[in-house]
Amino acid sequence: MNNERFKKSAVVIDRILKIVRGFVIAGIIVCAIFIPLTAILGEKIIADASSPKLGLITVKLIGDYHDYLDLAGVKGSIIVMLVTVIITLVVVWLCINKLREILVPMKDGRPFEAGVSGKIRQLSWIVLIGGAVAEICRTVGNIFEMKAIDLSLLFNPSAVSSFSFNYSISLWFLIGALILFVLSSVFRYGEELQRESDETL
Repeated sequence: MNNERFKKSAVVIDRILKIVRGFVIAGIIVCAIFIPLTAILGEKIIADASSPKLGLITVKLIGDYHDYLDLAGVKGSIIVMLVTVIITLVVVWLCINKLREILVPMKDGRPFEAGVSGKIRQLSWIVLIGGAVAEICRTVGNIFEMKAIDLSLLFNPSAVSSFSFNYSISLWFLIGALILFVLSSVFRYGEELQRESDETL
């Protein structure tokens, strides 16, 4: 394997991660700004909507629907969703920082330096725990939204032209964590081989 090429690839990946981290930080700041704006102006924004998505239900409404909605409740659910986005972005930020730590020895051409497998394992736990917390927050936000609507509205043909039920569960964090745990084991084996090689030399 061409060690110089490997080192250059690690440097390029590190630079890309640094740029992505900047966008992630910007996203966190934007969401943080929108939380107080939603608290102040949220009810007006919701009142102007004609097809609100309320948790797992998207409702196509006919005419005025304010009698059926708890606008303060919907506003609260939007804030929960913004917090969920912030948590997700913080997890991404932590993952990027850990990846950049892993790339440090790789930029010097030492991919199996002692400790790399441990950092990959830490990254696995960040993805697993952070992803689970983000999914829990997303579910809580959906519950808040569902509670903000009078469900009898769905069976009122004079108010609703149609509605759809949307259910999805994201397992990205479980799959990602599993892959990283396996990768950690591979790197731990590589570290042992590297140590044996260094001792032989």
